[in-house]
Amino acid sequence: MISLSKQAHTEAHRPKETRKNVVSVRALCRDFVRPNGNVVTVLEGINLDIYDNEFLAVLGTSGSGKSTLLRCMAGLLKPTRGTVTFAEPEDPEDQLLSFVFQSFALFPWLTVKENIELSIRQLPKSERNARIDAILELVGLGAYEGVYPRELSGGMKQRVSLARAMVGEPMVLFLDEPFSALDPLTSESLRAEIGRLWMQPDRKIRSTVFVTHSLDEAMQLADRVVILQSNPGMIYRTFEINLPRPRNPNSEEFRRLEDELGRIFGELQLGRMLSEHEDDHHHPPSDAQSAQSAGGKLQTEGRPAGAVASGTSASEGGERVRRVKPLINTSLVLVEGLLTRLAEEEIGMDLYDLADDMGQSVDHVLPAVASGELLGLLFTPGTRLVLTEKGRTFAEEQDPLIRRAILRDACLNLPLVASIYELVKGTQNEGLEKSIALEQIVMMLPFEDPDVQFEALLKWCRHVNLLSYEASSSALYAED
Repeated sequence: MISLSKQAHTEAHRPKETRKNVVSVRALCRDFVRPNGNVVTVLEGINLDIYDNEFLAVLGTSGSGKSTLLRCMAGLLKPTRGTVTFAEPEDPEDQLLSFVFQSFALFPWLTVKENIELSIRQLPKSERNARIDAILELVGLGAYEGVYPRELSGGMKQRVSLARAMVGEPMVLFLDEPFSALDPLTSESLRAEIGRLWMQPDRKIRSTVFVTHSLDEAMQLADRVVILQSNPGMIYRTFEINLPRPRNPNSEEFRRLEDELGRIFGELQLGRMLSEHEDDHHHPPSDAQSAQSAGGKLQTEGRPAGAVASGTSASEGGERVRRVKPLINTSLVLVEGLLTRLAEEEIGMDLYDLADDMGQSVDHVLPAVASGELLGLLFTPGTRLVLTEKGRTFAEEQDPLIRRAILRDACLNLPLVASIYELVKGTQNEGLEKSIALEQIVMMLPFEDPDVQFEALLKWCRHVNLLSYEASSSALYAED
């Protein structure tokens, strides 16, 4: 008898015309209305089939609508246009779908068992207990059924969330960046655990769809990757990963596919960056074109600093204003290292050569590249990385205080940072409540995750001694 893991692999890689559709998305569009009444199309013309026994990854750039697409498929958001249809389950009483969120979403006053039991309250008690016992053993929490969430680590909490989603034996499982809130080691462990669960011979889940921003996660788990481009979100490419499980990251075929996927995603990222440069008349940013930094005002008359809708390029008086762009949640230490390495090259360096030189995959280098470009310290003609005048000045400066001042000025040149900084300064050292900062982030970047943006803002501002955060009072303070 063929095991389900082998059967699943065979099924997932049959020709598409012979495979059963579990979910069909047709001409899906999703619009959002901004507070000023403007309509923004986040997703446009999505056509997608999810097949039986398929583990599908949705990968994309920031703002491409990955989570919005997942929520539309799961029925948590209603598409503005288009349809989402499901195949009929084998038993009409079977659960159709389950959803695992980025946050753990556990009820703190319920035990592990009680949190999981919420998904199957309609079943007889004896069957509920049997299913809960089995799923707890499956996710390695057999000894924790009476424990409360506050007593669990982050990885264990996400295992409980996963167990709650799986215990009802849904036909389709949706995962929205389930590893994003975990540290790297826990994330790696849980990814391996999900891969192991997917290979279980008695698995009832027919298909899984998960959103990720990580190529590693996609390579480890997915049979197929759908890559979204942004503004609006549309399918850029699909990529098949025809590898049996368990997967060996050191195999030649794994590395070949990983490099190919990285190159496709890198081309998408760089294409977006190049498009933005074309909007800026093909010129690299210079110090003369940058807005005033520390000591100056990032605002035009009658308009608060940074309060410019994304896509706006000029104020009423004709003065050019930088568009509000989201921060990249990465360490500025990596950006400093990238700039220092680029300073060794007179004419810049190819992205892929740089990644090879640093012993990193392209997806690990891209956040630092995007951050450096956002700060006006480098630009990307094609796939080359070239330092701006300010970037080279920073990289060649030996005095750490001057380097920090340059980086601080570059941060203050960003509308989001400048706006929050001005709000903090306006509190007269009493501190700005985190909730107010989050409201400002939502106003300026309505389609970004405000918590992620706040985390990135704090990470960058701490690095340049601009802002600090006191957890006890949930408030931001100016360092100077």
